[in-house]
Amino acid sequence: MDRNQTAKILMKDEKVLYTIKPCKTKLVVSSLLTMVFVIGLSFLTFLIPAEEGDDLAAKNMWTGIGVGVVAAVMILVFICQLLAYRNRFYTVTDKRFIIQSGLLGIDFASVPVEAVQFLSVNVSVLDKILRRGTGSITFGTVSTPIAAQNQATGFRYGDIPNVYENYKVFKELIDNAQQSKE
Repeated sequence: MDRNQTAKILMKDEKVLYTIKPCKTKLVVSSLLTMVFVIGLSFLTFLIPAEEGDDLAAKNMWTGIGVGVVAAVMILVFICQLLAYRNRFYTVTDKRFIIQSGLLGIDFASVPVEAVQFLSVNVSVLDKILRRGTGSITFGTVSTPIAAQNQATGFRYGDIPNVYENYKVFKELIDNAQQSKE
């Protein structure tokens, strides 16, 4: 089954230039690092000394149950992220930038090429460590402006490979749309 369902929402004369799949390695590594950190912090409660008169066995049991619940929740979140990854595609057409997402169902968001006024590239520390050329591009429009301090919100192609090359292509597409509009 082809999970990319973008063709279903294309307009009559719209042409797909290309489709990008986010980097799975970054998703897995960042999720695992988060899980290790959160479960590790939960485990630190074992190191808190018991007060005099406390039942040490009961304290350890409840701490173990708490750590187990946190671990189960983190594993569930990880599984949900992997399921959502299967349905995530970024499509670039001659008229729009489209995001397909969804955990079980499929959702779409799009922004017209000529509406984009600002592009921002963000390459995180994890992107640099993984050495995959990944990063995120955030699109700013009049209705969804982005500030330099808050680039994580809005319309965003996250964890895409070849982020700088894609930025150049997107910028050229936007500039051409702006020129033809004038």
